[in-house]
Amino acid sequence: MKRQSFILLALLPLLLAVQADRYAYGSTKDCHISTQAIINMMDSLLAIPYCDIHHVMIMQHGEVVAEMHPAPFRASDKHTVYSASKTFASMAVGIAIDEGLLHLDDKVVSFFPDKVPDTISDNLAAMTVRDLLTMTSGVEPDWSIRDTSTDWAKYWLGKTVADKPGTRFQYDSMCTFMLSAIVQRVTGRTLLDYLNEKLLVPMQCKDAEWEMSPDSINTGGWGLRVDTETMAKFGQLLLNKGNWKGRQLISAAYVEEACSRLNDGGADITVPSTDGNQGYGYQVWQSKWPGSFRADGAFGQYSVVIPEYDLVVVIMGMTVLGHTELACIWNQLLPGIYTGPVQHDAELEKQLNRLCNEASLHKPEGEATGTGKNVTSRRLLMEENSYGLQWAQVDGDTLRFACKGRPVEAIPLGYRKWTYSTIKGYPPYSITAKNRMQNLNHDFVAGASYAWTTPSTIEIRIHYVNWISGTAFLFDFDKQEAIVRDSYPRFEPVFIKFTVV
Repeated sequence: MKRQSFILLALLPLLLAVQADRYAYGSTKDCHISTQAIINMMDSLLAIPYCDIHHVMIMQHGEVVAEMHPAPFRASDKHTVYSASKTFASMAVGIAIDEGLLHLDDKVVSFFPDKVPDTISDNLAAMTVRDLLTMTSGVEPDWSIRDTSTDWAKYWLGKTVADKPGTRFQYDSMCTFMLSAIVQRVTGRTLLDYLNEKLLVPMQCKDAEWEMSPDSINTGGWGLRVDTETMAKFGQLLLNKGNWKGRQLISAAYVEEACSRLNDGGADITVPSTDGNQGYGYQVWQSKWPGSFRADGAFGQYSVVIPEYDLVVVIMGMTVLGHTELACIWNQLLPGIYTGPVQHDAELEKQLNRLCNEASLHKPEGEATGTGKNVTSRRLLMEENSYGLQWAQVDGDTLRFACKGRPVEAIPLGYRKWTYSTIKGYPPYSITAKNRMQNLNHDFVAGASYAWTTPSTIEIRIHYVNWISGTAFLFDFDKQEAIVRDSYPRFEPVFIKFTVV
């Protein structure tokens, strides 16, 4: 029995690795990247102003060599990836092409005989699957479609096709939605179900979710929710030209074409070189480093592939300075890559481990209590405001609040630390599409921290760790004023007067 117990203990790490299907983990001493370069990149990412870094993963030669998940975010948390969803959608199209279910030159109208207008213009008749993939549909982007219509495909097909398809790049998430609708029509399954069977399950990716349109089509151009490792595996699949551990999941020809520069991405070639004007493929952006490309989502969601160095870098977070994040790869990480082995430095390895293990987003700084405690546990009635916040109550180390049309939330707070809880409602979201967040498991988790920054002012920070957004509250009991702000960088703070009752 003792021998059996010893064997089980010896095998436990292997069994856990198999159960969790974690990626192969090497160390910086096994790769061709200096530990100092990795430290420099991580430090630089954390120092970007107006930026919250949620997840970072660096892979070389198919192994994870470093990862960082600043608290309260955790490695296992899923994250919405905004327009990085488009690249996943593109690969589903590639698989359907491989299976002979559709072709790049198929006419878009041929898939929707029940939704096309009575009169089909020459430009609409000429539009192909390829035009959707390259964002050259000829349709002027209209981001209000998803906010007002319940039949997005019909509405979009009814718009004027002003340009000859294939001639002008115009970035439009509805192009990707139409690709999702096409995949669903030719396979009889949603984009996610099809991608799960053909790609994500064979790669042993976990529990991907994708938002739905009002008529139950995956949104395609946004709304995918995956963990960091799935983003890294996906980048590795593109790096390997569709091959996963000896199995060709997507034809190499499609992946290679998709990840190449097929048009200018809407940028004039005379514009100073940035990551935003390097060109576009089939829902894949070209990057500034020669030969590199990326899946790219709003607010800084990236899976960056650098074939020259057999490298994949995943960054996810919340910023409008996404190209500054990419610059940290080019300017800090890549100069530390060598063709031969890198001399191992045990002290730098320890420094990197501390940095990655102890990284945290800003926690409020101050005292555990303040004079405002005299009015805590009493309800703060809010003036009418754009948040729909009706009342709030700071009850010891718990924040309770109610917004119109939502259940009352009670969120435990950690003093100068993060405390986790599951919320009843939905976290803030910058997309206002009809049916938004539908088809997502309602398991949103808040990580919250507080401190009294002055005797009469309490600051509370909440991050929805398996989503993307967060909310900060500042209650000033002297002024009887609350300042509320979502973490989306473009969102302005809202000042709300309150009455203590």
